[in-house]
Amino acid sequence: MASRILIVEDEVIVAMYIETIVSKFGHEVAASVSNGKDAIDAVRNDDIDLILMDINIEGDIDGIETARRVKEFSDVPVLYVSAYIDEDMMRKAADTEPAGYLAKPFKNEDLKAKIDAIVGDA
Repeated sequence: MASRILIVEDEVIVAMYIETIVSKFGHEVAASVSNGKDAIDAVRNDDIDLILMDINIEGDIDGIETARRVKEFSDVPVLYVSAYIDEDMMRKAADTEPAGYLAKPFKNEDLKAKIDAIVGDA
């Protein structure tokens, strides 16, 4: 059974690219959103198996704060997929107990390996 993946990415072209890759790997894109509020709503209202979370997103809260808020009511794993993964950011993100990190730009097979390690093969 395909895993349902939420993509949180505010760059439309990047989001579309990730959607294509995730689908190609046999998973279902449950939703693709560009801000924390919509991400939180998606997790509350849908059956999500994994969140692919960019750190710098639109809106009042970043990806780390979004993950922190999601953790308050859900145990859905978060994989940070971001160009902004430095030591300070990883320290802040560690508080959210993420399933992992993947730096942009990434290789498709690296994304597949991370997803498979978290939710299994599609």
